[in-house]
This record gives sequence, C-alpha cells and structure tokens, in this order.
Amino acid sequence: MRPIGNLASSVGLATVMFVMAPTSDAEAAKLAGRSVKIGCQVSLTGKGTEWGQAAKAAMEVAAEEINAKDGIGGIPLELICYDTQTLESEALKTVSRLVERDKVLAISGPCFSSEFETIAPQLDARLKTVIMSYCSAKPGLSAMSKWAFRNTLTSDKQLTPVVEAWVKEYKPKKVVIIYDAEDAVSKAEGAIILPALFKKHGIEILDMLTYRTKDTDYSAQITRAKSLGAQGIGLGSCYQNAAAIAKEAHKQGLTVPIIGGACASAPGFIEIAGKAAEGAYMSTAAWGDDPRPEVQAFMKKVVAKLGGKQPPYSGPRAYDIVFAFKHCIETTGVTNKPSDLYSDRDKIRECLQGLKKFPGVAGELTMNEVRDGVGVTAILKVVNGKYTNIAK
Repeated sequence: MRPIGNLASSVGLATVMFVMAPTSDAEAAKLAGRSVKIGCQVSLTGKGTEWGQAAKAAMEVAAEEINAKDGIGGIPLELICYDTQTLESEALKTVSRLVERDKVLAISGPCFSSEFETIAPQLDARLKTVIMSYCSAKPGLSAMSKWAFRNTLTSDKQLTPVVEAWVKEYKPKKVVIIYDAEDAVSKAEGAIILPALFKKHGIEILDMLTYRTKDTDYSAQITRAKSLGAQGIGLGSCYQNAAAIAKEAHKQGLTVPIIGGACASAPGFIEIAGKAAEGAYMSTAAWGDDPRPEVQAFMKKVVAKLGGKQPPYSGPRAYDIVFAFKHCIETTGVTNKPSDLYSDRDKIRECLQGLKKFPGVAGELTMNEVRDGVGVTAILKVVNGKYTNIAK
C-alpha cells in the first residue's frame, strides 16, 4: 500500500489532514470527537493518475473550505486518503483499512469501475460503509450493494447524447470499434454501449477490435480499420490508449472522426494526441468551463493545486461528494461517537439514497433507484486543441 504525501503517522498510515486548531469552546460542538473522518481512495499511480490527482486536489479544496467555516458539526474534517494504484487488489485493501482501522464515516472513491466492482460485493457482507465513486461509469455496479453509490453518470447516459451529436455532424455509415478488453468501463462501452447506440442510428459496425491495457502498438487495429473503409472510430478506452490510437490513425492517414467515452475524456487525451485529437467527440459527467460563478471559483482553486492543469470530471464530482457527506452528517442525527459508528454510517447511507437536487459544481446531485447520479451531461468536441461543450 503506497502512502500519500509526507504526512505518514507513527503506525504507517498515510493521512491527508485538514484539521484546524480546536475552538476555545469545544464543548459547544454539535458532534463528538476531535475530527470527522472521511476516507478517500484515489488513483495516483497507474493508468488512472490524471483522474486520481484531480479527485484528490478537489477533495482537498472541499476540506479546506469546510474547515475554514467551522468544519462539520462544529469539528474539523479529517480527510484520510490512500492511493489505489489503479489496482483492484489495492482498492480492496485500502477500503478495508479505511473502514476497519481508520473507522471513517464514509468513503469517496474509488474512481475506476474495475475497482468499484471488486469492492461492492464486500459492502453488504462485511464493510457496511458508504462508498461513493466520483467517476466509475460502468452501468449496473451500484445495484450490487445498498452501500454502493456513484456521483457520476454511467456511460450509457453520458454517451447517448454524444453519439447523437457525433452522427449528426459526421454522418458515418460504417465504423469500427476499438476497445480495451481488460478495463471494465472500456469493455462495457466497446462491447455493449457503443454497438447499441450505433445500431440505433443505422450505422454498420464493420469490426470490433480489442487490445490490452498495457499495449502500446495499435498499428494492426488501425490497418484493419483502414482496409475495411471505416468512416469513423468508436473507442472504449482510457485517455492514454485513446490518444495513442488517434495518433496511429493520423500516422496511417486514416483521418476519420473519433468518439470516446467516460475514461477517454481527460485533458490528457488532447495533450498526448496533439493534432490527431482534433474533431474528436468525448462524453463527460462535468464541464469545467461552465460559467456559473461557483464552478469557476472551484476551478481556480483546483487548477492551482494541479499546477495549472485542468481536471477531468473526477475533480468536480469528488468535490461535490465531500459536501454531500457534510450535509448528511449534519442533518441526520449523526453523533460521531465511537459507540455510534455503525448507526452513524447507516444514517449517512439513508440520507444519500434520498438525495434530490443537491447543489454542486458538477450540477445538481440526485440519486436514482440504484444509487447512481442522474442529470445532464456536456458534449465535448476537440476544437483548436481544446474541449468545447457543443450541447444545446
């Protein structure tokens, strides 16, 4: 298990702490204890680096803002984070530590569907603590446990309007789909979601081509697509692989429009693909250039933490999760007493399950019947080296 940052405790845990000095009237605090512990799981290494760094920075911003205004229930928020390394085994290990050793009230994360899918079956039987993912998008996963929540839009909801807009502009009649056969959400997009959406629009699928997550050579897939006369490419892929595929297509002279799903839409896609990214369509669950003042205030803070880089949608979604937890802790009778830990966790679960139109920088947060977020999405197109929201 990799510690995050330099604030390792004497027992080897890595705790990202945002704890203000205790108030002089500690007895007046609404909640018991020295801090309110919230766990977070972030992919700071592995294929999810850009998503995890953005989520961690966003949750830090949320914690700083909350603690600047008297914390949660009158006591400081303590954010305890671990790097999942974008590995299923590490995600399960870190969630167990957060629940059983750190005794957090709730957990924000993990990001990737493969991680979330590994954890969810353990929640009802053993862990009995809310996890709310900020970017897991494979359909159906939250239904695995009453403790499993996602503050995001699943890939089918994200891609439906994006495919419609892509088809309207480019009018492809025949396409190939290229997808990662190992990554959970990429496989779902490539094998299930995109085929259904393309068929709905009368588009012929010439072939469905796969690769493995760690592959770096996509020449065979692009050669095949070119030989078939593909007029478009649908990608079930994370941004690193998606960018490499786009560059290979550009190299081989296959200048056809590209469309990608949840994991492909990170800013890193444009950074890596360069000119080959131009004109590509991507789905997303949050829009960083939303002109609302609260969105731009958040973006200014998180971009500063990221050294000037724009976050993918994991940033806004993770930020909103922390405030949703705060709301539920303060409004449901949570005591924060060690003896009430299990009942406190259940109160948070019940509150989140009924959450409707909770304001957030990613948009209003509403949980549906299977505890997934619902709402509108942006339609991203790469124009002059930048994502532009073309949704009407």
